[in-house]
Amino acid sequence: MRSIYVSTEEGLAHLLGAVQADEVYAAVRRERGPEYCNLRARPEAEPALREPRPSASPKAFLQPATERVAVYSATGVDAERSCPACGRRALVGLRACDLVAIEYLDKVFRGGDVADPFYEARRTSELLISVDCVAVHENCFCTAVGGRPFAESGFDLNITPLEEGYLVEVGSERGQEVIDRAGDAVCPATDEDLRRRDARREASLEQLRQQTGDWRVSDRIQEALLAKDEAKAWGEEAAKCVECAACTFICPTCHCFYLYDQVGGGEEFERVRTWDSCILGDYHRMAGPAGAKPSPRPGLRTRFANRMLHKYAFSPMQYGLLGCTGCGRCIEACYGQIDIRDVLRGFEE
Repeated sequence: MRSIYVSTEEGLAHLLGAVQADEVYAAVRRERGPEYCNLRARPEAEPALREPRPSASPKAFLQPATERVAVYSATGVDAERSCPACGRRALVGLRACDLVAIEYLDKVFRGGDVADPFYEARRTSELLISVDCVAVHENCFCTAVGGRPFAESGFDLNITPLEEGYLVEVGSERGQEVIDRAGDAVCPATDEDLRRRDARREASLEQLRQQTGDWRVSDRIQEALLAKDEAKAWGEEAAKCVECAACTFICPTCHCFYLYDQVGGGEEFERVRTWDSCILGDYHRMAGPAGAKPSPRPGLRTRFANRMLHKYAFSPMQYGLLGCTGCGRCIEACYGQIDIRDVLRGFEE
């Protein structure tokens, strides 16, 4: 893997300026923490590459919260207007856990017999520029689920902020094309640059060791979760849940959706896809001859159990990956102050 050194902030700005994309979304500094914004619309914004990961996950760039997936009328489907269309986009500041989440979503939306055309169109048009976590968020626990605070694959370019300058690793041909266009703003990395990168990464790992200790989500968690009786267990954990679904909406791997039809313009109709959540009471409710059929999981504790089972038991069975990246966003978003780390530890005691 080729490594490049960028010595100044101006050089980094020049490198990002060499990205050929219609939109360049980066996590930028805000008073309440990093947030994504389009650098094409706000070129003065400064990417927040030395701060903890943003609260928002990049899921919405690949699976929007709401999108039209079909246009039709009495005569049939308008195939041209129902096809996905998107321009080139770059995502800057993704973390290693975000790349793991994208790998997971790839298995969901691209790994079956038929790929989701809307996800596929966005995925193939996006350039992924990740950054090492040099500052670890207090809720992060990526090492407990097999991750690391720095990416080793899955990116086009990866940036390691050093005490002075940045080390950039090239992960794809598209990433190399950006480096080639950057010209004199970059130079080959030296052995000393690589040593500084490794030291910076070890410091990040030490931050996580101080937060999580030696705790790891073990292979026994799957067996422990499956052994629980959904109808009788989970009462203590679910009692704190207020059913706001913030945990699922902010999660980078939760991908459930709901389809509905609405009136479009004139005599047209639209089919719309929007995010859904397995924690909500009407999840999976279906129409029937006597009205809406009840949810197959009417109780909150069974829905809470289903979420945990899907992430830590069913996902490994189906996709070979945990449905959790250890980003800790659900902890940050939860109005009931549920800490998923405590829930998991409770099962392994």
